[in-house]
Amino acid sequence: MSTLFSHNQKGLSLIELMVAMLISLILLGGVLQVFLSSKNLYNTNTAVSRVQENGRFATEFLSFDIRQAGYKGECLIPPKQHLDIDDETQDLQNAYSTTPAIQGWDGQKPSIFLATETIRANTDSLIVKYAGDGSEFTASGTNNPNTPSVTAGASTGAYAEQIVILANSTGCDIFQNANNENASAFQKSGGNVSPGNINAHWSHSYTGKFSSYILRSHTYYIRNNNGRLPSLVRKVLSPTRQDEELIEGVIDMQVTYGIDRNGDRIADEYVKAGTNNLTATGAGDWDKVVSARVSLLVISPETNVVDELQQFVYPAAKGITKEDAFAKYEDGTVTIKSKRLAQVFTTTVAIRNRLP
Repeated sequence: MSTLFSHNQKGLSLIELMVAMLISLILLGGVLQVFLSSKNLYNTNTAVSRVQENGRFATEFLSFDIRQAGYKGECLIPPKQHLDIDDETQDLQNAYSTTPAIQGWDGQKPSIFLATETIRANTDSLIVKYAGDGSEFTASGTNNPNTPSVTAGASTGAYAEQIVILANSTGCDIFQNANNENASAFQKSGGNVSPGNINAHWSHSYTGKFSSYILRSHTYYIRNNNGRLPSLVRKVLSPTRQDEELIEGVIDMQVTYGIDRNGDRIADEYVKAGTNNLTATGAGDWDKVVSARVSLLVISPETNVVDELQQFVYPAAKGITKEDAFAKYEDGTVTIKSKRLAQVFTTTVAIRNRLP
């Protein structure tokens, strides 16, 4: 019997090797399938998270400013204007004032923009103005309205060149501060850059308690970016023009404005800028706007995260027909390209200072 097992096996036959390879390939295919499925799920979840996060951030920025529109603190009347803007266009004068508190442009760049500045085609823009960052002071002594300074009795916290509003129950003034934030007095003369101040007296003598605010003049628009996705941008005009890129991936913004027709401070209808006497210069019925409805279209930076091109109804884009690298618009219907994920975020924001 021992002779039957005297020759040990030295290797595998070709058939055995092929069977082993086939089993290995089947196992490897299963592992790859799990890996690819996990990767696709991860990419999709990442795209969803980014779109939702960007949409929430964008609507939060806009909602906060729109709610504050027209706020002037203790200032019950339009503040006395000390900024040297008489030679500027009416649009720029409006941008550096508290009225109109909100103003928009339908499918065109804001008229306050420079000739070289552009916005994304067929998107809306709006400007919101209000008094922010309020602080209360007690004047040290009697401030003569004929002098260029107002003593505050403490560090003002207002940086040089910021546009400041001073106010109490008697009156208010808007000017460009010349002192630094550590100074104990607001100063109009010396050290100002554009726009600067005119030589004028204060509206009254600031004695006792008064408040200071920083003029917030924010223009929101959609900007194209070379080599990357468009973004929501906020142009800050106090003191100088500065673009703050807020959220990347916002490819569209459409805005309608709630107009109060009968004086009850409730929106009777929502209309586009440029209609119903909502003029591009800020004149007309902008003071009757009590709310704004903003629709944002946000897309993911990741491509190929959905099985088919995403298509949905986008009522805010009704009447728009266009096509670009990111989407195709057909009169209220949008098709997102490159199998990106997209979502529309719509919010209606009431202006607090115009509520019933």
